[in-house]
Amino acid sequence: MALSVSAAHLAPANTRLAPSEQTLTPQAPSEAAGQALANAGPAAIYHPSEAAQTLREPLQVIDVWVGRSESPEFPRFAERFNGAQAVLKSAFTAFESALASTAPDLAATDYGFTVEADGRLKVLDKAGQLGEANIKRLTVLLNGSAELKTAAVAYRDATIDMTDAGSPWSGSVMGYYSVTNENFAKSIDLAPMLRTYDPSDLTDIKDRFLVTQLAYKGERATEETERAMYERRGWSLQD
Repeated sequence: MALSVSAAHLAPANTRLAPSEQTLTPQAPSEAAGQALANAGPAAIYHPSEAAQTLREPLQVIDVWVGRSESPEFPRFAERFNGAQAVLKSAFTAFESALASTAPDLAATDYGFTVEADGRLKVLDKAGQLGEANIKRLTVLLNGSAELKTAAVAYRDATIDMTDAGSPWSGSVMGYYSVTNENFAKSIDLAPMLRTYDPSDLTDIKDRFLVTQLAYKGERATEETERAMYERRGWSLQD
């Protein structure tokens, strides 16, 4: 088949379309379509007055407390804490050994103890095994052990120093908690952290570590407690 290509313009054979003989008649929509159209709502409603009102609302200022960074002295305080803990464990082991000989009924109980703000040792009867009379007996015995009392107070002081040197958000994050002479007794039971347990015994395991006791009993640090800590230690907020 031969194809002929020409640059000349070729006019169409018919430039007019013949009218159709079909008549278009408008029809009303069905009842279902009409009901759907009536129920249909606009896709979006624009309220320019609300937008203008939003622009006029005052801005809210939210003050967020971040807290201090970890002190460069933290490793030194942590080392001091570890030393105080070792000394306290040794003193407590000696006390328990003596207690088993002098008061075996008390030694057989699951007693706890802590340090009050004035430095005295306080008996904790979490298991409810002692009673008032035995609590008094054990209180006298605990405070009568100069070695144990001195070691417990030193441990409390080392704990406070370590948390004060920590940060609420960086490093060890020990500064997340506020520990003071006044709230130590409410937060810490020393005995569970000093006893030796069978590895398979997981009873009250959360009481065997300082950080887990603080997690569920300790006071969380705030801007106010941090400011009070700086004032107590004589530190500058600008440091």
